[in-house]
Amino acid sequence: MTKKIHIISAVLLLAGAVNGYCGGKKIVCIMDLQDKSNHSYSWRNVGTGIGDMLVTSFADTKKYTLIEREKLDKVLDEQKLGASGAVTAQTAAKIGRLLGAHFIITGSVTEFGIKDSKIGVGGLEKVLPFGGGAKMSKNTARVVIDVRGIDTTSGQIVAAAKGEGTKSSAEFSGNLSIAPDFDFGKDGFDETIIGKAARVAVESVTAELTKRFDESGSSSLKIIKVAGSQIYFNSGSTDGEKTGNVYGIYRVGEDMIDPDTGESLGAEDEKIGTARVIKVTPKYSVAETKAADVKKTDILK
Repeated sequence: MTKKIHIISAVLLLAGAVNGYCGGKKIVCIMDLQDKSNHSYSWRNVGTGIGDMLVTSFADTKKYTLIEREKLDKVLDEQKLGASGAVTAQTAAKIGRLLGAHFIITGSVTEFGIKDSKIGVGGLEKVLPFGGGAKMSKNTARVVIDVRGIDTTSGQIVAAAKGEGTKSSAEFSGNLSIAPDFDFGKDGFDETIIGKAARVAVESVTAELTKRFDESGSSSLKIIKVAGSQIYFNSGSTDGEKTGNVYGIYRVGEDMIDPDTGESLGAEDEKIGTARVIKVTPKYSVAETKAADVKKTDILK
């Protein structure tokens, strides 16, 4: 299955791509989720479908902006970066930085299925594929997703959430268990119990992640340009920036990997100096520093 990246943004203007903001709103990149649900049948596009649902859910908050993902395919192909959820925090952060995103979301689908409870078979529960021919007395769908929100500048995980959705055919009039053609986005899918269970799980993690993103605020700012002792960075008057603000200049260290699990544990930042804001425009600001050898890959906090 071809993996694709989804980006929360409306129209990605050049200024937005450089600054990590678009119209004052944060850009959030949502990767396809990795399908770890171990279902017995080849249900199509589970990770991609949940990713699409996350995009819609985030867009509905009206806190973020949205861009067509096809516009990003060329960049991903050129960089030869994988787009599945099975990436380290640092690799995900790199993808997000290339796309001008402030946060990137990765994760996995750990449960996805329907159980059929039949009358007269001793309470036996059997997992059925969509389109199964058996007549069912009651169906229960369950979807569980685990996601992480990563700050693309620091590579640190700033939010983690687990969403669980369970729906039963007994909750609705009629049998809403079987999708006519199981694929996300197909007519009728949202009205099935698996579609409704998936929606509950997605809305749950969206609420948690947006809360954490709001709490984290602008924890780090990106440097646009370095000109001698002056640093241009991606925060302007529309973001509340003011002349006289003082920031620390930090250099992101080496990615630390757990030797047992291979999981990225983040990176330790080294402070190399300070910078004082001397000029503010709507989209960016300029700070003065005495620090030597400041690089565009450094960050301000």
